[in-house]
Amino acid sequence: MTLVIENISKKIQDKQVLKNVSFELNKGEIVGLIGRNGAGKTTLFGTISGELIPDFGRIGLDNFDYLKTTKLHDQLFYVNMTENWLTYYSPLKIKDILKIAYRNFDEEWYDSEIKRFGLNNNKRIRTYSKGMRALFMIIASFASRAQYVLLDEPLDGLDVLIRDQVKQLIVTQVTNQQTTVLIASHNLVELNTLVDRILLIKNKTIDRTFTVEDNKNVKKYQLAFIGEELPEFLRDSGTIIAQTGHVVTIVFNDFTEDIGIKLAGQEFKFVEELPTSSEDVFRASFAEEAAIWQQELEAQV
Repeated sequence: MTLVIENISKKIQDKQVLKNVSFELNKGEIVGLIGRNGAGKTTLFGTISGELIPDFGRIGLDNFDYLKTTKLHDQLFYVNMTENWLTYYSPLKIKDILKIAYRNFDEEWYDSEIKRFGLNNNKRIRTYSKGMRALFMIIASFASRAQYVLLDEPLDGLDVLIRDQVKQLIVTQVTNQQTTVLIASHNLVELNTLVDRILLIKNKTIDRTFTVEDNKNVKKYQLAFIGEELPEFLRDSGTIIAQTGHVVTIVFNDFTEDIGIKLAGQEFKFVEELPTSSEDVFRASFAEEAAIWQQELEAQV
């Protein structure tokens, strides 16, 4: 099955949060969702899950309208990772509830994962630490055996060792069950090693869909310039993400042959191209907004 999100728009308190959002989620893939705070990631998750009703557009599973077909609701699992009704119950009670809500709920796997991670079966989830709450939500999500799982900041609050185990859990479940996972995260470094592709939400819609390998026009360099002033074309063409003295790390959102020629000039002691990550793409995508924000700050001084 393919989950189709088509031209979804949503206003909240007369404020446009989503506008003409369209993309597809295919069977057995892990997709990342990135965007600035307030970009609409949580609203999009709520709309896909049916917690919010879109003002316009369609959410469909193949030829079915997902929001209008009640019998298909157990094909999708989403709860807010930090605040949701599950936190008021224990894993033991939640199991009884999810067995009713999801016809393919995997009770045996659920019990084994609760035991493996040492979670208290009789304590309310709200008494868990932040990291343990997040871990439980991920276990519950995959135990549902829903085809589509939406995870909002699933690695937030997890220590390094647990985070690695959770990432492996996600990958294993996707591989074994062919589950489709949509992950919203601010941790772009984690997404690089986990997802098949990334959706960038910007200006209330999906601005682009990419894999790092596909973004040939986004390039990152470390260079050392000669002279007292940073060459002007660097500020005009790229986003400076680090500078120590004359050594600069810069990302170009739209690298051109002309930029390459200038970098080969005598203004630089050395120029080295670096591997590009999704974090670099994110920075480059918001370069214009960052420049405006910086100008506003300088004007206030």
